[in-house]
Amino acid sequence: MEEKKTAPILRRRDTAGKRTLEIHRLGPHPIIQHFLEHLAVARILDKHIHSNRDSVLSHGTAITVLVHNVLLSRDPLYRLAEWIEGIEPRALGLNAEEKLAINDDRMGRALEQLAEFGGRGLFFQLALRAIKLFRLETRRIHFDTTSVSFCGEYAGSTLEPRITHGHSKDHRPDLKQLVFGLNVTADGAVPVSHGVWSGNQNDDTLHRGNFDALRDLLQKDDFIYVADCKLASKENLRHIASFGGLFVTVMPRSRKEDSVFRAALRRKAARWKLILTADNEGAEGARERYWWTTEGPARSEDGFRLLWIKSSAKADEDRRSREAKLTKAKAELGELRGRLNQRELKTGAKIRQAIRKILKAHGCEDFLDVELSSEVRTRTKRLRPGRPGKGDGFQYVSDTLYDFEVKERAVALRREANTDGVFPLVTNLPEGRYKTLDVLQIYRYQPYLERRFENLKTEYAIAPVYLKKSKRVVGLLHVYFIAIMVAALIEREIRGNMAKGGIAALPIYPEERECRAPTSPRIFGTFSNVDWFKEIGPHGEAVFPVKLTETQHEVLKLLGLSQRLYKSYPME
Repeated sequence: MEEKKTAPILRRRDTAGKRTLEIHRLGPHPIIQHFLEHLAVARILDKHIHSNRDSVLSHGTAITVLVHNVLLSRDPLYRLAEWIEGIEPRALGLNAEEKLAINDDRMGRALEQLAEFGGRGLFFQLALRAIKLFRLETRRIHFDTTSVSFCGEYAGSTLEPRITHGHSKDHRPDLKQLVFGLNVTADGAVPVSHGVWSGNQNDDTLHRGNFDALRDLLQKDDFIYVADCKLASKENLRHIASFGGLFVTVMPRSRKEDSVFRAALRRKAARWKLILTADNEGAEGARERYWWTTEGPARSEDGFRLLWIKSSAKADEDRRSREAKLTKAKAELGELRGRLNQRELKTGAKIRQAIRKILKAHGCEDFLDVELSSEVRTRTKRLRPGRPGKGDGFQYVSDTLYDFEVKERAVALRREANTDGVFPLVTNLPEGRYKTLDVLQIYRYQPYLERRFENLKTEYAIAPVYLKKSKRVVGLLHVYFIAIMVAALIEREIRGNMAKGGIAALPIYPEERECRAPTSPRIFGTFSNVDWFKEIGPHGEAVFPVKLTETQHEVLKLLGLSQRLYKSYPME
C-alpha cells in the first residue's frame, strides 16, 4: 500500500530524541487567504487560464500562493519551496498534496500562462467583483506609471511588452525596464486595473487607451480622470472631453500659458489668497499651505479652466532645488578655474564656451554672472638652446593669462523666488459645482497612488526580478497587481471601520506605539508570530492551539473577520 504523502512541517527534537515539536506557521496568511477567496481570485484565474487535467495544482491556486509570497516575503522564486515548508497548508488554501507540488518551476509555468492568457477579460472580471463586493467608489480614478528596472540583456524580449531601455523613473538609464501603470480609486487608493507596457513607452500616449478601457470597465463616461502633467496634451484632453469625460491634471512647464504667467510673476509678485492649510505627509508635524490667485490666464488655449495654485511645500522644494543647482554650478566653475591657461583652455573663446556649458547644464544662466578677465605678461626668451653665454640674443614674449569671477544675480534670484511653489491645474470640471478648493483637493490625492508604487519597490521588492524569461516577468507583474489590490482592500477595510468606530489609532508599531493609519505591512506584522504547535512524545500527542493577543483580536474585528479564522486551525 502506497504511503500517503504529507506536507513538510518544521520539526524540532529534544536532545534525548524522545519528543518532537511540530511548528505550524500561520502568520497573516489566513487573513490574506480570506480576501483572496472573497474576491474568488483562484476561480477567476482558472476560468481564463486552463490547467492540465492531470495537474495536482491548478494555475489559479498556484498564483494565489505566489500572492502570499509577494506580500510577505522578499525571497526570489527559487526559494519558494524553502519558504513554504513550515506554513500550514490550509492557511494558503492548499491541501497537503498541493503544498508538495509547489516549486519554482511550477510557479514559472503558471506565470507564463498568466502572461499569455491572462488578458483583459480576467482582470476586467476581477475588478468588477472588487467594485461590487467592497462597494468601491468609482466617481474618480487616479492614474500613474512607474518603471520596473531589470539587470541583464533580455535579448529574447522581442514581443510586446518588451524589456528595453526607456525613460527611467528609477534614475537608472543603464538598465532595461518595463512600464507598469495603475488605476486606483479615490477611497483607499484601491487598484482596479493596470497595464504593462514596453520600457520605451511614453506616458502621454497611454492616456487615451487607458481612459477608453476605464469607460468599458465602469460603464460610464463622466467619471473624473486624474493624472500628472503628461495627460495635459491637447489631444488627450480633447479626447476625454469628447466623450463627456472629466479630468484634473497639471499643465506642464512647456506650455505657453505657464511661461507667460511666470514671466509676469518675475516682473511683479501676484496677490495670493490662502485657501487651504493641511498636514504635510512628507514631514511629520509640518503644515502645508496652499494659495490661489486669479491674476494668471483663466483659460488654456483649448478653452479649459486654469487654476493657479501656490504650495508652501513645493516652494521650499523649488528653493532647495535652485540652491543645489547653484552650488553644483559654482563647484564646477571653481574646478574649471583651476584648469585655466592650460591645454584647451588657453583662449577666451574656449573658456567662455566651457563656462556656458556648465551654466546651461545646471540651468543657472540667468542666476550667475561670470566675469572673464585677462592679463598680459611679458617674459624674455633666449634665441638659442644650451648653456647661457655672454652676448646671447633674446626676445620679449607676451602671454595672455585668463581668470574669472563668479557672482550671483541677486535681483534675478529674488524675482525667480516669486515663481516658487506655483503650479497650474487644468480641468473641465463645471465651475459652479467644483470650486478651486474642490479641484485642489482632488489633485492632492495623487500622492496616495504614488505611495502604492513606493510600496511595490520597498515593502514588496518588485525589482530586481530573478527571472530570465521575459514572459514570466510580465506574469509576475500581473501577480503584483493582484497582491497590491488585496493589500489595499485590507487597508481600506481596517481604516474605514476605525473611522466608523471612532478609533483614532492602534498599537501595532514596535513597542506597541500608536498607528493612526495602519498599512498592510504593519497589519501583517501584527500576526507574524502566530503559530500552533503539536508535541509528539512517548506517551502521545499534545496540541497547543493559537493564542491571539488583545491587539490581534481588535485587528480581526476591524477587518470584519471572525475569531475562528485562527482558532479553527488545530482542529483537523
